[in-house]
Amino acid sequence: MKRFIAFDAAGRFVLGADDTPTLFDAHSAQPHAENTVHVGDDVWAVLVSEAQLEAMGERFGTCRSHASEYLVARGFGLLRNQRQLSFDPRDGSEVAWGEGGVVARGASGKPLFPRIDPSVIGVVQSTDGERILLGENARRPGYFTLIAGYIDVGETIEDAFAREVWEETGRRVGVVRYVGSQPWALSGALMLGMVASTSDVDAVGPLDGELTQLRWLRRDELGTVTLAVPGTIARRMIDQWARGEFNEERRGT
Repeated sequence: MKRFIAFDAAGRFVLGADDTPTLFDAHSAQPHAENTVHVGDDVWAVLVSEAQLEAMGERFGTCRSHASEYLVARGFGLLRNQRQLSFDPRDGSEVAWGEGGVVARGASGKPLFPRIDPSVIGVVQSTDGERILLGENARRPGYFTLIAGYIDVGETIEDAFAREVWEETGRRVGVVRYVGSQPWALSGALMLGMVASTSDVDAVGPLDGELTQLRWLRRDELGTVTLAVPGTIARRMIDQWARGEFNEERRGT
């Protein structure tokens, strides 16, 4: 029997009593569906309006709070891809969706698979491991998080993180290490977590203006700013740093 997880366009879904996504039967979900995609096994994801979603439940999760939940990441990620891809970029022909709404094909018949944009995000710490560098993004004032950005053509993930740190903070980092990942359905990204240290207390290069503030914080100062929400890779890595899990990375430039 098919079961459905319903999303609105903002990536919200109904939460059950155990804080996991509520799955609906076809009678409850399909009449509201604007788009439908196959998530896996007998589970499908459907896109509904904000009003329709609120009529289906009382408690809601988001793609931020449940970013690592497979049904959420895959379900909303596929719905987002379906909404964004209307024409084949090879020849401009309108696409038709098959294979559960996952793969599209234009006039050529060649498959168009869901797009994934790899990006890096990571901890920049002082060489003694006692402070972490957090930034306030211009698009989200009052909120401090890790340094992040997309990987450019020809870059390794280590090179990409070092470049992003340089561009956004004006600081140089030493050895860069990969420590984990998380899908990010809201933008179609795959976030690759990194950690590195810098001996540059202050900026030694120009900043690109993406961040409005940069702060060095000690562990007992993390509570003085608004951090990334629990469930995100940013918050997970900040918490890991606070527990001293990246002490082995205390290396200078």
